[in-house]
Amino acid sequence: MGSENSTPLTVAKGNLTVSKGSNYSMAGNLHHGAQVALEPTHTNSMIDFVESDTIKPFIIPIVALLAGAVTMQAPKVVTVGKLMLYFGAQSFMNIFMGLVVRTHVTVAKGTLVDGVALENDLRGCPVGFALTAMQQFISLLCYLVLYAALYATPHRITPKQIVSLGEVVRIIIFGGVFGMSVALNHFSLGYVSIAVNLIIRSCSPLTTFLSQQGLALWKLYPLKPCRPLEIGLMVAGVFFACAFTATKIFCGSATFTEGSSAFPGCILCIASLLCGSVNLALAGVLGEMKLSVYDTVAYMSIPAFLFLMPFCLIQKPLPGDWPKVLNKLTASDFEILMWTSSNAPSAFELFVMSGVFAFAYNIIQFTIVHTLSPAATAFGGNFNKATLVFLTLLLPFLQVHKLPGYPCNLLIWMAVIGSVAAFSFFIYLQILAKQKAGKEQEGPMLQEDDNDDEDDDSEGGC
Repeated sequence: MGSENSTPLTVAKGNLTVSKGSNYSMAGNLHHGAQVALEPTHTNSMIDFVESDTIKPFIIPIVALLAGAVTMQAPKVVTVGKLMLYFGAQSFMNIFMGLVVRTHVTVAKGTLVDGVALENDLRGCPVGFALTAMQQFISLLCYLVLYAALYATPHRITPKQIVSLGEVVRIIIFGGVFGMSVALNHFSLGYVSIAVNLIIRSCSPLTTFLSQQGLALWKLYPLKPCRPLEIGLMVAGVFFACAFTATKIFCGSATFTEGSSAFPGCILCIASLLCGSVNLALAGVLGEMKLSVYDTVAYMSIPAFLFLMPFCLIQKPLPGDWPKVLNKLTASDFEILMWTSSNAPSAFELFVMSGVFAFAYNIIQFTIVHTLSPAATAFGGNFNKATLVFLTLLLPFLQVHKLPGYPCNLLIWMAVIGSVAAFSFFIYLQILAKQKAGKEQEGPMLQEDDNDDEDDDSEGGC
């Protein structure tokens, strides 16, 4: 919202002609400095920017990050603070990637493309593989910058030397599967909302269990016992997730065809989930390499980048209005990325920012993994996804899109609560089982220690 007497602005970029009239807001002029922001004519624009649909989704993650950072300063609740920080970082990254891939206006409606005005905003950018490869490359650059900055300080980073062929193979496998998991997830965000994406990914306990059982058939992983209660909870969680997905898609779509277009995104999200589960299972098969947090980020980025590069060159059908913009029906991720860098610099800047955020998020994520137990980390990571959706439903003023009417809104509430409850209780049972197993192992060890003490006493008395 700007001045009513503002003069329309026309900017020519390549084959695009962008027209910006009196509705050109201060949000797009932040780089002009604080002096502009303090002018009375821009006061309403500042309020609109803070209350905009772009900022609303980030309120919960930012509050969680601040609360986690403060809570971690108290030794008695440092674990709670770490989990809150993990929730904030994971939620922020998920929402930011949804903005980049799906909702950000890459080319505004009314823009002339080869003399024809776009009827609708061109949102997002379908470059899942190229964006993920770019993030891995930027993460490696961030690591090198940090390494150089800390080199002459007491906090100097000392990378673990990779000396064996087995370690090289592990890094290549982990990096490739990790990169594919992230890339498929980014791809899915171009077709489905962040809420649907998060609910589907909260089904990770079942996909991890199936991955482990599949590897067990090839004698690569110990066969997991099939406990009826745990299997039932996983199936129930998946059922509620499916119910939420179907309700969210079709109740929020004007036509059946529009709703059906989200199915490719669901399939890609499930494929991403399977890759992530296989990666967790492989970690148990191939063993731990004792990598530090920074080693993990740096070493995994190289094979992930190289593994994704061929996929960036594959021609694929273009969604939405992209065929009008590029004047062809198919294009590779690399072609779309290069076009975006030349004609939509604001979107390309978000790509670069996502790489920096990905580096920071991976540092936080791997730090949590290294400092908490695997069970607590699994609980936190899985619980975060459904909790973000639940909090957004619980706080209507933070919703970008209003819930559909009755009975769809009731079904959505029931599905979210059911999914959160089922998977949370399942992981709670896993934590109890691991604690019980740990105590059973400690029992014989304590008994052996007592016998040793008795032997030592008797020997000392002779």
